[in-house]
Amino acid sequence: MKAAKKNQPKDFKLETALKRLEQIVEKLESGEVEIDQALGLYQEGMELMGQAKASLNEVNFKIKKLTLTGQGEFKTEAMKLEEGPNEQ
Repeated sequence: MKAAKKNQPKDFKLETALKRLEQIVEKLESGEVEIDQALGLYQEGMELMGQAKASLNEVNFKIKKLTLTGQGEFKTEAMKLEEGPNEQ
């Protein structure tokens, strides 16, 4: 995970990356870009996806799920990315 973070700019913002990815997808789906530009956009998108995934993985390690045990006590455990706040 630390290696992936090295590839991330210090000012990386997940929301900004996701907006840019949406723009890239729209351009590529429009079919109005030249092949060279499409390849450049694809490469940029893949780099943004990698940075976003690294960012989400880092957040995943920080998120803990509070669970009530059978004895009426609370314990914390790591929350999986696929798991929502109301799922168990």
